[in-house]
Amino acid sequence: MLDFLIKDAIIYDGSGYKPFVGSVGIKNDSIIHIFKLGEDLPVAEIIINAKGLALTPGFIDTHASTGFGFFFPHAADHKLYQGITTEIVGNCGTSPAPIDEHLVPTMQKLANDLQFDFNWQSLGEYFEILDKIGVQFNVATLTGHSTLRGGALKEWTSVSEQEQRQMQKSMLSSMKDGSLGLSTGLIYAPGCFADTKEIIELAKIAKANGGVYASHIRDERDKLEEAIEETLTIGEQAEINVLVSHLKAAEKRNFGKIEQVLSRLDEYNNTHVQQAKIDVYPYTAVSTKLRAFIPKKFLEGGLSEVKEKLTSEDVVSEIGAYIIDRDYDLSKMLIISNDYPEWEGKDVQQIATEFDWSLAQTICEILKRDTEMWIVYHCIAQADIDKAIIWPNAMICTDSWSHPINAPKRIGVPHPRSYGAFTEFLKRYVFDTYMLTFEESIRKITSMPAEYFNLDSRGRIKLGYKADLVLFDKTKISPMATYTNPMELSTGVEHLWVNGTHLIKNRVINDLKPGTVIRNNQSSKWSK
Repeated sequence: MLDFLIKDAIIYDGSGYKPFVGSVGIKNDSIIHIFKLGEDLPVAEIIINAKGLALTPGFIDTHASTGFGFFFPHAADHKLYQGITTEIVGNCGTSPAPIDEHLVPTMQKLANDLQFDFNWQSLGEYFEILDKIGVQFNVATLTGHSTLRGGALKEWTSVSEQEQRQMQKSMLSSMKDGSLGLSTGLIYAPGCFADTKEIIELAKIAKANGGVYASHIRDERDKLEEAIEETLTIGEQAEINVLVSHLKAAEKRNFGKIEQVLSRLDEYNNTHVQQAKIDVYPYTAVSTKLRAFIPKKFLEGGLSEVKEKLTSEDVVSEIGAYIIDRDYDLSKMLIISNDYPEWEGKDVQQIATEFDWSLAQTICEILKRDTEMWIVYHCIAQADIDKAIIWPNAMICTDSWSHPINAPKRIGVPHPRSYGAFTEFLKRYVFDTYMLTFEESIRKITSMPAEYFNLDSRGRIKLGYKADLVLFDKTKISPMATYTNPMELSTGVEHLWVNGTHLIKNRVINDLKPGTVIRNNQSSKWSK
């Protein structure tokens, strides 16, 4: 007897091919029957009448951050209501492990601030904790380059041979523990101080152990083309597949560059065995830390020294010149930290006017209060985002909030992409603008990421594959999150299964934790 029979659904199997009407049978955690319309159906314990509804594989979010939200109840509700059944954390150079010596104090502070228990060092130990406490959906991670650097280095701007060996040792250990590869955040300290050779050597370790290389590239603005070339050089020399994270061309003077970048990626893919892909979120605003908008040299001594540096009039003047040179539009840069309610939801220009400060003074005053201050910045052209998303090698991501939005103490307010990136993608590109067919859009968020990250038996509705499934009412798919009200759950998901467990039933989520930790499929050889 089947556990579930999903009867008479419109099945989009993740391949990108046209849908068909049929039924799917689930037993334990797997898909064991797929029936075409009119075929005899077996007995099932629970039958779901899916007539008129779309059945798809569970979506795969290729880009989330630190993975600390899993310690709190209902950590994944906002993802599950978008149809996401698998999340890949550890992006932008920051991962939950390995935590080497110099990173321990930072982790202890973060754990204290957010009220979770920090009691691991290796990735294997972190995974064991997740296995023990359980997760709502499937979780995998990359190994963050900045996490490696932060743990191994005494000084961010110089690397000794011993420190380089320590990073490489930790990278190898993480791959053996199940990491999917290496990620970099080359706009952020301490990763921004690394040279290309350092990254290549780490990427070679990822490649040798079945991993990929994903990068928040060094510049998404004036030097976008150079940053793309660096990423491709790393891919070529390490002979590894590369993923350009949340591709964008920020600031007005860079609008229109995406078409040229995509052409360069096509050229690279046509001439290399290793391939380049991108992930994109369907919004024209970024969410990042305010300190990314000051010269990186002021971060060289570590964050503990930043506040003191910002008291210097010469530094304020230099930041002022930097703002003008980069042509930042601070009227479109909103503060989203709820630690400062008098500023929350206001743009930097407004704050400057209220306090009679210069723009540079305003940035310095904000950072002196909080070097971790998060902002939302509207700086991307819609036409560029559209071109990136419809590119055949583009996947979709949430680029979701680095800190757990469900923690007892919430740090800041999330970008609406955390709650709505996938439903926004479907609504805009399938139903509003018809830029993509529904079947092609489903391929971008199911089988394509599963194949790219080597996630065995996921991303397709196929015999023997894991029963990660979403049953949609296509007429109701909609993001509800906005920039001013970003924590609203998406609509459209009627039923959802993770590893064969019925997690959302008639639009209501339960308290089960049927997810699993997905380890690099090469890592199993190390455990034998």
